[in-house]
Amino acid sequence: MRNKIPTIYALIIAISLAGCSGDSSTPSCSKNYYVATNGDDSEGDGTSSKPFNTINRARAVVSNDKARGQCTINVNIKSGTYVLSEAINFGPDDSGSDQYPVVYQADPSNSAPVVISGGIEVNDLACSGGSCTSTVSQWSAGTIARQFYVDDARIIRARTNYDPSVFANANQDWAWTSTGYAPAPGRSPTPPSRPEWAEIVTAQQWRMMRCPLTASGGANLLPKQECWNNAQTFYVPFNFQILSWIENAYEYLQPGMWFLNPNSKQLTYMPSGNSTPSKAVLASQPTLLNLQGSSGAPVQNITFKGLQFSYATWNDLNTDGYVSDQSGNFIKGTGYGKTLLGHQKIVYSTPGNVSLSYAKRIIFDSNIFSHLGAVALSLGTGSQYNTVINNRFTDISSAAIQVGGVALTDARPSSSGGETIGNQILNNSITYTGQDYYDSASIYVGFTAETLIKNNTISHTPWAGIAIGWGWGLLDQGGFPGAPGANVNGVNVPLPYNYWGVFDTPTIVRNNKIISNEISYFLEQMWDGGAIYINGSQGENMESGLLVQLNVAHDKRPKGAGNTYYTDGGSQHVYLDSNASYSNPVGYMNLGTCATPSTWTETVAQLLSKYAGNVIIDALIALFGSYTIPTPLCLATDLVSYGADMGGCVPRGNLTFINNYLPIPNEFFDICTNSQLQSPPIAIPNLSMSNNAIVGLSDIPAWILRQAGVQ
Repeated sequence: MRNKIPTIYALIIAISLAGCSGDSSTPSCSKNYYVATNGDDSEGDGTSSKPFNTINRARAVVSNDKARGQCTINVNIKSGTYVLSEAINFGPDDSGSDQYPVVYQADPSNSAPVVISGGIEVNDLACSGGSCTSTVSQWSAGTIARQFYVDDARIIRARTNYDPSVFANANQDWAWTSTGYAPAPGRSPTPPSRPEWAEIVTAQQWRMMRCPLTASGGANLLPKQECWNNAQTFYVPFNFQILSWIENAYEYLQPGMWFLNPNSKQLTYMPSGNSTPSKAVLASQPTLLNLQGSSGAPVQNITFKGLQFSYATWNDLNTDGYVSDQSGNFIKGTGYGKTLLGHQKIVYSTPGNVSLSYAKRIIFDSNIFSHLGAVALSLGTGSQYNTVINNRFTDISSAAIQVGGVALTDARPSSSGGETIGNQILNNSITYTGQDYYDSASIYVGFTAETLIKNNTISHTPWAGIAIGWGWGLLDQGGFPGAPGANVNGVNVPLPYNYWGVFDTPTIVRNNKIISNEISYFLEQMWDGGAIYINGSQGENMESGLLVQLNVAHDKRPKGAGNTYYTDGGSQHVYLDSNASYSNPVGYMNLGTCATPSTWTETVAQLLSKYAGNVIIDALIALFGSYTIPTPLCLATDLVSYGADMGGCVPRGNLTFINNYLPIPNEFFDICTNSQLQSPPIAIPNLSMSNNAIVGLSDIPAWILRQAGVQ
């Protein structure tokens, strides 16, 4: 009788996998479900003849399928647009196995795309007299809309002084005050009639901010206090000193713009020409897919293939605002103090419209990410051994791809499950990122290990192509003051927020690689960035450090100041080998135009009053408070050159630049100092440069050019 038991169990297993295909010669099997826009979630069984109607229904069925993890399960999605009213959430119970993943894919027989949409289609625009209107009944009343698309193109939200030919627009009608902005002397600008729907925007150097306005400003612009206070923690001119424009007010509508009244839900669009839109979509949902596990139970082994993710947004900004620190990481809430180092210790990452956390071996293959209002794809805390390959990213409000977080727990996770490790970003086409948040890089990497970024083609980015690292040395083992004003020993600290504490152990950062990428048309809106930007320690030694190899960077905005290969504050253990740079002329600083009333021309007292309360600061005010700053910063705009092919502000050292092909082959641009380090000139420890001088493209070996970018 005992000899028959294995046979009985084998029969039970065979019955439970009845939907799987396979034979006795191979252990592999597969099972198929189908989803179609004309399917039925109630009556459909997921077969090709009776498909489900929604992807979420298919997910729920797959989750309960006993074949999950024992057979490859393919969810084949027919062509069409699948509009989401809420995110599709995947957890550990939706996982496949290492050998048998769950695959959500465009049906192989499709001839048109599968669009997973977070938008509301506006099909009844009535156009006359140069204006098109519609009442969007599906819109949630009281919610401020952020993105609108017509015929596959992003439309500008109604704003002041828009001129695409002018870099870093500055509004000359308003002057900075301690609480916001007032009409400039001799000017009578039109304030928004409903300021509580509008926001003010500043874009300066590497930083962009957006603060919502309150209804109580009267003739002035009065931002929400929390957002404004957070902006004021940074030093001039990065404290909203320069107003770039006002956004989202009906009064500022002009051809090529749109506005949605959040109360009446009436959308107004003014076309640039006379044509009537054939397709219009208003972005509505913040998240399309959310894959979230836990440290001990990750969501894993799921593949998404051949799909399009579009028309998601980011609504939190309507209340919190966006006070950028750098690279799409921002501050919010209360409790921040003044800082002279230009950065805060506690920051938050821009969310992903497709978001992963505690996710393992997830694959995104041959998808399209387009028309998205935050980070397109975020591989957050605990993302491990995921692959992003052969995708196309275009028209993204922030970064295309974000890997790892910047929290203290990301730097030093309490368990191995919290590490972000082993992720691969391969062969992706990325273009027109940072459309709403200019401070973002196309690809951003925080605290991670063993990340590989290879053979991606990146073009048209407002700041950096790829940015990696965080902390400017302040969060690294032993600490390093990698920014002017930073302090690592807690002694003689003029402002407490310049000191972030002491860390006795290294971060998880190690063995990351950036190889064979092509980056072009960077620094299109901002300055003080580069094609590849690095900060903080990249490993415990050169063997575990960052490898930057065989990348090609070209056609930077000519006036965009920065370093093509930028090893910034606290950078160490970086090896840059056989990279190339051409058509990247040295750019110029841009600190606003002197015709702008908000340009820095303060007295010493006005400048330092933002930091009053410290004995040293108060003494300076008493001695020199009546003195006017003799040379406004704006005089440096377009006159003072800044940057080179290699450079950085207070790097830590252990940097090797070897066999690169550069117009400026052996000059490292560094004009920053820190009082805790040797007075200038500072000798960067173990800085090694041995590169090849070139004049132009023809001097770079053809094989280096061929192997860079998408293959």
